[in-house]
Amino acid sequence: MNILVLVSDENYLEYTKQVFYSAHRYGNWQGEYGLFVHNVAEHKLKWFRERGIHIFSPPPLIDRDVNGWSPIIFHKCYLVHPMMKKWEKVVYMDADIMIMRDINRLAEYSNFAARRENGNLDIRGQLLFDDELDQKGLDILAGLKKQYNLKRVALNVGVMVFDTAYNSQALFDRSVEILRKYECVMRFPEQALFNFLYYKKWRTLPAVYNDYTFFFFTRDVERTPHLQRQKRHSKVLHFIGLNKPWHADCYFYSDWKERMAQADRFPNVEQIGENPSLLTDYARAISRTLKLVPMYLAHGTWLAGQQLQKYWPSAYRWYKNLVRNG
Repeated sequence: MNILVLVSDENYLEYTKQVFYSAHRYGNWQGEYGLFVHNVAEHKLKWFRERGIHIFSPPPLIDRDVNGWSPIIFHKCYLVHPMMKKWEKVVYMDADIMIMRDINRLAEYSNFAARRENGNLDIRGQLLFDDELDQKGLDILAGLKKQYNLKRVALNVGVMVFDTAYNSQALFDRSVEILRKYECVMRFPEQALFNFLYYKKWRTLPAVYNDYTFFFFTRDVERTPHLQRQKRHSKVLHFIGLNKPWHADCYFYSDWKERMAQADRFPNVEQIGENPSLLTDYARAISRTLKLVPMYLAHGTWLAGQQLQKYWPSAYRWYKNLVRNG
């Protein structure tokens, strides 16, 4: 048996209901459901208990915010704890997610799997900038550079798959050790932590299982076909930017609001999610990538222009005039 797990404090508790409902209704999830919580009043957990969702309330690993982030995020470390070995696979998802179609193939991954970070951001990008660090932080950063290649592409913790055959007390203790040792240099704390914990030991999830939706304001999506395509092709949308699906100006707000309205029906709803074949998934991925090429080329041209303007201004002005005059 497998389990789909979320982590939340009271701030995001209501939003998790939409994820659980969507996982069942559209994700066709065949496993159980779980929720890690901290500082949540018992009466607010009634909805979840009545629906058979496992509630985990372990002690917090840290009792304060870390660089502006709530300590609840470190409950994700318990996903590698031996107590989760009751299930074969643990699939974790953030609360700012919408599930669009079947997700059961996630449980077929062995060991640990996650998607590459947005824009292929490297591990160094998970840490504070040099000018944000004091001497202690700079010393810690220097040590990290000796131990890890910080230029490696980072993983994103919004969707993760754990094979609990590898869960152990030692692995959990190691995650706590990383937190204690490096917390003062972490910009995205738990994401940095998992990048160090699974350094060179993770498999890459396809984009359709953690499809980043960064600026999905309605006004932008309606005039941008490739953003609309994201809804048609993806299995899991992850709203990583400031524009969340519960914001009225988000392109997906009406869908999200409808799902929230139906959440009380979970789990007694029919599973109706599309389950495309692997071939269909590959074809869609290739099609979408090809249609994004012009955007990537335009962005690359802009970056090249910025560098040309910086290092060879006269050539930049000549090129700009050439383009302007045709």
